[in-house]
Amino acid sequence: MRSWLRILIGALAVALLALGAWAYFQRRALLSQWHCYRVATAESYAVAEQELAWFEQGPGPRQRLAELAEKWGTGNTTFDLYLAQYVSQGQSSEALRAVFSQELGRRPGLLDRWAHYWAYRAPTDPGRQLASVVDYFEALAAPDAPKVAITWREVLDLQAVFFWTARPELAAGLSPENGLERFRRWQRERTGPLPRVGRPSQPLPGAEKTGRSGRP
Repeated sequence: MRSWLRILIGALAVALLALGAWAYFQRRALLSQWHCYRVATAESYAVAEQELAWFEQGPGPRQRLAELAEKWGTGNTTFDLYLAQYVSQGQSSEALRAVFSQELGRRPGLLDRWAHYWAYRAPTDPGRQLASVVDYFEALAAPDAPKVAITWREVLDLQAVFFWTARPELAAGLSPENGLERFRRWQRERTGPLPRVGRPSQPLPGAEKTGRSGRP
């Protein structure tokens, strides 16, 4: 065998070993990316829901949930729609809602995207829904109200309220622990009536380009 051929075979063997080692150590991240791809290409929400449930299974899902939330708002509207529907409905764990909510406060552009979806899927007129959330938090924040722990789903509602009332800075770092304190600050500093919020024609900005324009 010629020397150059032996060198080439040796180099290929080393490259394959290096690739195998890299894939082994990156197998968790690669698996998460595969399931994200399955969500984005799912033919229906029911199919996507099964893929999304994978991220919440098994021991120590925190890293998987973080990787899932980090994909939201990165360019695939179908993926965004399915994940937004998942976290806003009963299937999602509080752990996923927590990671998703925290992501909204970290990356520019995500809060308005979430508020857009929140207004689209509101069970009543979005303006009335916003007023309903404000009434609910006013009752919780009253001086004589019993102490009640709010949920991450309610935090997501409050983040939408802060966006639609032009106080997006209050949504960053929002949590069940500081939610009522932030709401009381919003109450003290509020001026004027609640805004009129219309229902968007599409679930997310850009959804008309994907064909996913039906109500979730």
